[in-house]
Amino acid sequence: MSNISNIKVKRTTRESTHNEAATPPAKTASTPQTEATPTPPPFKAAAPAPASMKPAASIGAARSADMFAYGQQSWAALAEAQAAAVRGFEALLGEMTSFTRSEMAAAANSATAMLGAKNFTEAVEVNIGYARRSFDALIGSAAKLSEIGAKAAAEASKPMLSRFENGKSFRVG
Repeated sequence: MSNISNIKVKRTTRESTHNEAATPPAKTASTPQTEATPTPPPFKAAAPAPASMKPAASIGAARSADMFAYGQQSWAALAEAQAAAVRGFEALLGEMTSFTRSEMAAAANSATAMLGAKNFTEAVEVNIGYARRSFDALIGSAAKLSEIGAKAAAEASKPMLSRFENGKSFRVG
């Protein structure tokens, strides 16, 4: 391996015709040349707008008040939508909590029944009964969760959608 590390690659320099053509000719000492620097154009201020294009102070104040009122109404609608979404999430959480509690109670009852089984056939019957009850409870709870979710989505979107349906959207001009 020491022979490989001692090997040095000899590289040849390349000459490019493109680089030679791009280099400027050398300046001679006998002909001094001054480089011209461009002068920036003088600063010109924008001309004021004619009086006919400027809105009256009362129109500007009215538009400002309209935009302020529109903003307040928008924030109120957003707060109402958030409150409806929170109520929906609380209802979802309540349903999931009650489902979990009932399933834990059913599992405990089934475990107790399994311990009291006298033979394998009774144990299988207890297990099949528990599976059926759990499946029915799962389907019922999923249906309730779906209803709650749809109701929450409708209530949360109602404040925002009502602003567009009533034509209260803000228009400038």
